[in-house]
Amino acid sequence: MSTSSQSLEEKVTVKTLIWVAVLSIVMAFFWNFFEALLPPSARCTQRVNTLLPTPGTEFVGGPFVALLVVMALQYFQPLRKYLTKTNLTYLSIAMITTSFYTHFATVQTRNTMFLLIRVSASDVVARYTPEFFMLPRDVSEMLLRGVGDLGVLPWSILLSAILWRFLLIVLFAGVGIGISNIFRREWIDVEKLPFPYITVVQTCLTNVESIVKKERTSKTPFLMGMLIGILLGIPLSGATLFPWFPDLYMWRSDTCGPGSHWIAPPDVPWHLGLAKHPPMHAFMLLVPLHALFSALFYTLIAEIAFFIAYYGFGYYTGVTATGFCGRNWCGSISLYSAPPLYLSTVTSGAALGLFVITIILERRYIVETLRYAFRKSEEFGKREPMSYRSSWTLIALSYLGLMVFLIYTGLSPWLSFVIPLVGIITWMVLTQVWARIGFIIEACYDFTPAMIRLLAWPTQYYPEVTGTDYVLVPALSIEWIGHTAGGSVEGGGGWGASFFTSLSSYKMAGQFGIHPRDALKILVISMVIATFITCFNQIAIPGLFGLTRLGYSLCTPNFDTCGNFWDRPLAAPLSEGFTHLTVGFIFMVVMRYLYTRFMWMPDPLLAIVAWSWEISLHGLWFACLTAFVIKSIILKIGGSKLYEEWVVPFVGGFMIGYTLEVLLAVAINFILFPPLA
Repeated sequence: MSTSSQSLEEKVTVKTLIWVAVLSIVMAFFWNFFEALLPPSARCTQRVNTLLPTPGTEFVGGPFVALLVVMALQYFQPLRKYLTKTNLTYLSIAMITTSFYTHFATVQTRNTMFLLIRVSASDVVARYTPEFFMLPRDVSEMLLRGVGDLGVLPWSILLSAILWRFLLIVLFAGVGIGISNIFRREWIDVEKLPFPYITVVQTCLTNVESIVKKERTSKTPFLMGMLIGILLGIPLSGATLFPWFPDLYMWRSDTCGPGSHWIAPPDVPWHLGLAKHPPMHAFMLLVPLHALFSALFYTLIAEIAFFIAYYGFGYYTGVTATGFCGRNWCGSISLYSAPPLYLSTVTSGAALGLFVITIILERRYIVETLRYAFRKSEEFGKREPMSYRSSWTLIALSYLGLMVFLIYTGLSPWLSFVIPLVGIITWMVLTQVWARIGFIIEACYDFTPAMIRLLAWPTQYYPEVTGTDYVLVPALSIEWIGHTAGGSVEGGGGWGASFFTSLSSYKMAGQFGIHPRDALKILVISMVIATFITCFNQIAIPGLFGLTRLGYSLCTPNFDTCGNFWDRPLAAPLSEGFTHLTVGFIFMVVMRYLYTRFMWMPDPLLAIVAWSWEISLHGLWFACLTAFVIKSIILKIGGSKLYEEWVVPFVGGFMIGYTLEVLLAVAINFILFPPLA
């Protein structure tokens, strides 16, 4: 059911919104403490709220945990009348939002490191860093060792740090929600972007709501999926929990990151891993076939260019003498950061090109929304989360407010303008990618620093630190602007979450006949509450237990964040990469325009993920390949009917079954390795 086809009434009540607020408070505290206290062996594959720990998937587990509880409650007759699709949709929207906005307090993230790093930062860095960003040395030492009593902490100092982080996220959320409101109709009602993650949530919700009904046709594949999800999760949990358990997935050896199998022959420049995390393969079955094909096609193009450069012209010879991770990550030898391909620079240009061509192709639509915004009677806007006038006003005021906020922080006026702009460009691009294929790149390692350096420091490379700009901008780039939307195992600062959660909420609302304005109310309440509580707990948890006592340590006190700004996307002044930036830009603008005319062409949008190291280092190309083969066979045998009636509910069941298995595994982990023991 689409909100574009009919005018929906707003139905959410004040009582419901109060329940949403209470639930958001409870879940924010729960996820903050749950993730902070996880035993070390559970911090990757048993995070629960990061159900797919592969960086870039942004697959939060909160909704599935809630739906597991609802599934159990369905068997209590007096409660069934409250467990309607409408109420479960409200619940799912709140859980998605809360899950995304609780990750950045995870004490292992750079976000927390920036709070406490003054104890080992250089005098130059300390001189230009405000205390609300990097706490005073004595306060940092209290949080590192823990004091056990929050009352003894210097809250007059800590409150400013909490409010600064809260406002940094919430002000950009106003921009992101406003832009999502503007493009909601075009991306969801007209283009009907699939949002694979939301497809999983929707099919789980539908089957959980009707689990006690015998006539439900998808009940059998859903329950089969649950069983398979549990069974395929056991070998991984067993291998991480018990040394004697058979390592069926070879997880203890030849594994890079959260689930990529190493293949690094010493005489062949192979650098593609094999994704072996079972849920990743199941999830990819929900991605449109053409998107899978496009990702594989552009991956093949990159590999052909790589092998030609190696065998034909003698480039990248250091690859064969390097381990698997280094073949992708080490900038001096990889096809992503070294000549002649400079693929990360090309990808950065392509991402900028996608932003530009999106504006060009949508220019009539954008102008139309502006016309509606200036009309006295905005009848059309009644079907939107906000009137177009309100959405455009929200964007303008939030952008201006964020600029003022950054100037107050200590940034120059130009950088204060550039930072929000780069955030908009980054997440308008990555939202379109995530909506199509279910995973994105970690833009902080190439695209975001490329855009900032292009607009602010095109000819500089590791300049002398002479002001706050040089200290804070690399930190903002790596953790808030471009790292993740918030659903990654590595945390995230939440900037992209405003795009992901708002559009996901509207997608859910459209499916179940709920007015987008109701979805927005729930979204905003959950977002504001979860963000503030998480900012508070980012200080409260170390204050209570101590960062070092929890088994975490600070990163290297380098505000270039270990070479992830000035060395990205290439280790040189960005002006030296203008040619590759231009090639990527022209490629995307031209090919994306042609793709709108010839839909059979591989979608160039997927080149952004295909030409980034996430698809190689983490083996996501392999998950795309297996899903493409299996889905092609299914569609050829039974067509879309077989796919819709069996595959979609099977995948939903698989994910919720896998969630149950991970919950049980982490419970065992807590028993075997109790926190703070």
